[in-house]
Order: sequence, then C-alpha cells, then structure tokens
Amino acid sequence: MAFTAEKEALVVDSWNAIKADAAELGLKFFLRIFEITPSSSGLFPFLRDTSVPLEKNPKLKRHAMSVFAMTCEAAVQLRKLGRVIVKETTIKHLGATHAKAGITSEHFELMRYALLETIREAVPYMWSPKMRNAWAESYDQLVEAIKKEMRSVGKYEFAPEARYTKEEESLVVESWDIIKQDAAALGLKFFMRIFEIAPSSSGLFSFLRNSDVPIGQNPKLKRHAMTVFSMTCDSAVQLQRIGKVIVRDTTIRKLGATHLKAGVSNEHFEVMKYALLETIKEAVPHMWSDKMREAWGKAYDKLVAAIKEEMKPIPRALQATGFTGAEEDFVLGSWNVMKENAGTLGLNFFLKIFEIAPSASSLFSFLRDSRVSLAQNPKLRRHAMAVFSMTCDSAVQLHTLGKVMVKDTTLTKLGQVHSMAGITQEHFEVMRFALLDTIKEAVPHMWCPEMRNAWAKAYDKLTEAIQEEMKTPEDSTIVKYRLSSPNFTAEKEALVHDSWNAMQKDSPNLGLKFFLRIFEIAPSTIGLFSFLRNADVPLHKNPKLKRHAMIVFSMTCDSATQLRRACKVVVKETTLQKLGNTHFKAGVMTEHFELTRNSNHFNIHSPNKITQREKTLITKAIKRVHNYKHQKVRN
Repeated sequence: MAFTAEKEALVVDSWNAIKADAAELGLKFFLRIFEITPSSSGLFPFLRDTSVPLEKNPKLKRHAMSVFAMTCEAAVQLRKLGRVIVKETTIKHLGATHAKAGITSEHFELMRYALLETIREAVPYMWSPKMRNAWAESYDQLVEAIKKEMRSVGKYEFAPEARYTKEEESLVVESWDIIKQDAAALGLKFFMRIFEIAPSSSGLFSFLRNSDVPIGQNPKLKRHAMTVFSMTCDSAVQLQRIGKVIVRDTTIRKLGATHLKAGVSNEHFEVMKYALLETIKEAVPHMWSDKMREAWGKAYDKLVAAIKEEMKPIPRALQATGFTGAEEDFVLGSWNVMKENAGTLGLNFFLKIFEIAPSASSLFSFLRDSRVSLAQNPKLRRHAMAVFSMTCDSAVQLHTLGKVMVKDTTLTKLGQVHSMAGITQEHFEVMRFALLDTIKEAVPHMWCPEMRNAWAKAYDKLTEAIQEEMKTPEDSTIVKYRLSSPNFTAEKEALVHDSWNAMQKDSPNLGLKFFLRIFEIAPSTIGLFSFLRNADVPLHKNPKLKRHAMIVFSMTCDSATQLRRACKVVVKETTLQKLGNTHFKAGVMTEHFELTRNSNHFNIHSPNKITQREKTLITKAIKRVHNYKHQKVRN
C-alpha cells in the first residue's frame, strides 16, 4: 500500500510538533525499550560496563536522539522520495551494525511499539488510529531497508578477546598490595555496598535471613566478606601471569554450584562488580584512574565467567527462591482480587504481548490460519486464561513451598513446547512487561514498587524453571524431525497422494503460479532471489524462475506424499543441509515460510479434483515440510 499524501501530512504535522524535543523524546524512546526488555541494554557496548544511570548516560542520550531523529526524518520524506531517505552508506552501516549486534525481528517490533508509544505520549491531542498507522508504516519501511542490508552481511567474526596485559596486572598488583592489609574492613564495605544497592540480595545468604544481629556487625558476614574480597583480588593479581583464573578448579566448581543454588543472576554479578570497583576506588583514591578501573573490571569479569561455566543445573528442590513472606502477601492479596476476572485479564495479557510484538502470534498454531480476530478467538481466550492463572497460582505459593509449584511433568512439557516454538529471552521479557502492566491496570489502587518487584520476582522464578527444561537432547535431529505415524494416517497419505497425482503433470505451471502468488502478496520477497534482482524479463516469463519454481513445488509435494511411509521428511539430509544454508544466507524468516505455506494452499484449488478436506490435509503435510526446513535454518 502506497504512502499517501494524507499519511504524509499526519506524520509531518506530528514531527513538526515534537522536533524541538527530539533529545528528550529519543531518550524516553530508549528507556521504554529497556523497561520492556532490560537485557536489550546489553546490545550496546557503551552501556555494558558503565555505572552511570541510563537516563543520565551521555552516550545513550546522543545515540537515542540520533536514532529517533533519523527514524522520524526518514518518515516525513517517505512519500516525497518514494523510498527511505537515509543515505545508502548509512543504511549499509546500519545493516552491518544490527547484524553484528544480533538484532532480531523481535527487537525491531519492540522498537516499533516503543516509538509509537513515545510519539503518542508526546502529541496526545493529535493522536489517532490513522496517525498510528502512518507512523507504523514509515517505520516498517525503514526497518525493511535495514533488514535488506542485514541479509547481505555474513556471520560476523569478532576480534579475539584482548589479553590481560602486564600494564593491567601492574595496576592491579600495586593497588592490591596497598589494600591487602585492610582486607577485612574493605570486604565488609564491599558487601554493605551490595546490600545498599540491592537490599533484597541479603536474602541470598542463609546466615542473614533470620538473624537479629545488625548486618554490619554479623560475624558470619564479616568472615564471608573478607574471604570473597580476598579471593577476588588474589585471582586478579595473577591473571596475566597464569593466563587464567587462579582459583582452584575444586573451588570454582563449588562456587558455581553455590551461586546457582542461591539463585544468583547476571544482575547480582553486575551489582557486585560495581560494588567491588567502588570499594577499591575509595581505598586508593590517589591511584585510581580509568585504566585501573578497566583492569580491575576485566579481572572481575574473568572470574565471573569461570564461575558461570560451573553454574550447572541442580535439582529444582534445592533451589532457594529468596521469595519473602512480605512479597508473598503482596502477590496473594492482589491475586485474590483479580482471580474472578482471570479470563478477561488473561486475554488482556496476551493482547498486550501481541501489541508489542505482533509476530509472536505466529508462535501459536491455532492463530496462524484463523480468520477470527484475536480478541474474539475462543482458543486464545482459553489458552490466555490458563497461562495467566497458572502464572499467578505459581506466584502465590512460591514462599510457602520454597520452589515453583507447577508440577515437574508440566514444567517438562512447558520447556519442550517453548523450545520447539523457538521462544527466546526477548519473548520472556516481553511477557514479563505485559504481565506486570496487566496486573497494574487490574489493581491500580494496590499497585506500588514493592508489589511490582514481588510479581516480577515470581515471574522470573517461573521463567527460570521453564528455561531449565528447554534443553536440546544430543539426538535433537531425530526428536525434532521424525514424525509419529498416528498423526499422519494412511487415509491422509492417500488423499495427498491422489491429489498430487492429479497435479503432477501440470507442475511447471503450478510451480510458477505458486511463486507469482508469493510475489503478489509480498513483492519485497523478489529481492531474496539473486537471479531476479536485476532482471529485465517479466517474472512470468523468466526462465530461471520457471525452473526454480517447478523444482521447489515438486520437491515440496513429493516430500508430502511420502511423509507417513518414511516417518520423516524424505528430502535427502545433504539436500536439507543445503536448503538450510541457502535459506539462512538469503535471510529467510518465519514469515516467509508461512507465506509460502499459504500460497501453496491457495494454489491447490481445482474443485473438480480436490475437496476442501484434501486441501486441508495437503496444507498440513506441506506445513510439516516447511517446519522441518525452518528447523534446519535455525540450527
């Protein structure tokens, strides 16, 4: 659909109204992204090791304003120029940068949601569905241009990790020699600073939970703090000489198991890093410099990496939740209010997820081919209520039971289902944001920071338990791709076989129709084929397309007819590997596979030869083939 004069006017008018505040709005735009998915801040190298708050980070402010302004400027001139206006060199750079950072479709959707929400809040008096659609369309055009460049970028090879230099070792050794004699006092300061930044982290230590002794005077904490501080610093001073973390393997293994059992997360390690650097800085202010900070930071990161390697899963019953009675009260009180309205709230929860990340709806098989609106879909309503209720029920008993209460068999099933669906960390974070937002809207009179933290912690515990079950067995190729014969019966096979026999003689024409329908629905997909990009021949007369289309159509249908007999996709393994590599290099995504599936469905339309039931069965068989190829692409 063309970007009309009306759409252009809506975008231009609103951009003129907010242009003067681009710096402030750009920062809001990025802060909203980080609010929804905190892990996305890790995509920016200038945010990884900084102690400056996000909202005060000068590099983030500059970057945010630049991105926001570029996005908006591209939008306002879209119709005039007929394409995205960002310079080609900039687009190439953006493509390379985004590919290197590992940006996915989910990230782009998240940014889309954050952009629209930021503009809506900036001009509420101008906002309307038409304006929203205009901005969304212009954003999608920019993203498509960036994605096109991302497809041409191969897998990035990153520079090997910089070694720990003699200069860095010298800075660490000299400062440690000075502070070593005061290790006990500094160790206690180190831990007191951790508890100041993250008070809840004191709950990770069993000897602090039920103690009446003030934390600063607790003898067990003093011993533990001195040990940890000294071990950390000792491992740092010898890092360059030995070339690895010096803590003994047996100790590292014990550290890994202990940290895992206590539920220590990346956030805890990051807080500890900040507290460690600040403690050393205060101990040797006359020696402190950016180079010394970098040296100590690198040494700490090495130690943490070694500990994380040993943080292997342990039986779930041994995992401490750290979920307090007060947190349980917050969750229980609000759930009692919401419970009777779980159906509506569950639906709101999922609709919020799909608003933030529209492509997430394709993760649900019962939504892919449905013509019923999401809000009216009965299967979505049932699923949403079940998920919302299960999540909340697991939360309210977390403190009492000391573990996630969903049955292990159910957790195992959840892990397998989420793994097969391709659920990522970004999906879990979007769900987290949507859940908290849904509860906040349901009980605004009860909502407070403490309640938010309680629900967030409960959700994180459930997510961790599910992710623990998202394991891929060594024989994953068999588990993922072999099909159980009861699902694809002899009757289904016969229907597919008979219809393919009726179509086979006309496969060249049907193959071409199949691809022309794809290009009619999504013209941009033409760019995925190198032999079509600069061709002057019309698509329907292109000999290379005719050959390619016939091969693809025939291969897909042939594999469908033998699906039951072989109990797996029949295309040779070498061919599947080649298909996987080819599709990956071309930048083929889930949406493309779904598009080809639907095109094939509509291509099988001869009412005299094929019934509606046969069409449905053929579509299911083709879907199995595409799912298999998609798994090969992902692997």
